[in-house]
Amino acid sequence: MSSNSQSSFASRLGKAKTLVTTVSSYTDYTAPVATASVAAITQTITDIEAVQQQYNTAKSDYTLKTNQRKQIFTENEDALEKRLSPIRTFIEALKGKNSTELVQITSLVNKIRGNTTKSTTVSTDSETDTISQIERTYASRLSNFKNIIDILTSLGASYAPPNEQITLTALTEYATTAEASITAVDVCLSVFKPIINQRKTMFDALREQTQSMKNFIKAQYGLSSNEYNQVKKLSI
Repeated sequence: MSSNSQSSFASRLGKAKTLVTTVSSYTDYTAPVATASVAAITQTITDIEAVQQQYNTAKSDYTLKTNQRKQIFTENEDALEKRLSPIRTFIEALKGKNSTELVQITSLVNKIRGNTTKSTTVSTDSETDTISQIERTYASRLSNFKNIIDILTSLGASYAPPNEQITLTALTEYATTAEASITAVDVCLSVFKPIINQRKTMFDALREQTQSMKNFIKAQYGLSSNEYNQVKKLSI
């Protein structure tokens, strides 16, 4: 199975170009099917390069928005996850170490932090699957953060921390900001994911075309021919 890494896509496209250049020098090569012709494979390569430009633009937009989201969740001085410890500390002081509220909030804090670890280590063979798993962790972290806000709200007037970053107003506003950052990423993904799938489909087609071309070269010139030896190791 071919890797879906960016270096692999670039390498495969380069090998396809080498194949076309090499076969173009075979003045008597005849493709029994149109898709295995030099012209057809050249057109597929051109189409892939156009989609690759779209991919690069969409990925740049996605990267920008995910970096902004990361700042909001973990990197900013007032990031969502940097507010968790102060919240927990205040609840422990307010309600006690064995309180139901502290147990609930501690559990939610651990879930949020656990999802942070998952989002930085998840990896699959499919780029879209990897992205989807990461997106789910952010949605889960925000959901748990909102659950913390609900618990704090239920405490009524007794929840009055001196730290302005963890007041109900500040936390509610920050939850809205965090949700907006997730939405911004989702908008980018609505453009990016179809391009990822389109590019994969086109590379699958290119692999079939180039394999057919090599098979026909082997049939036309022979297994031990110079022509076949020049192209047989060009795996796309």
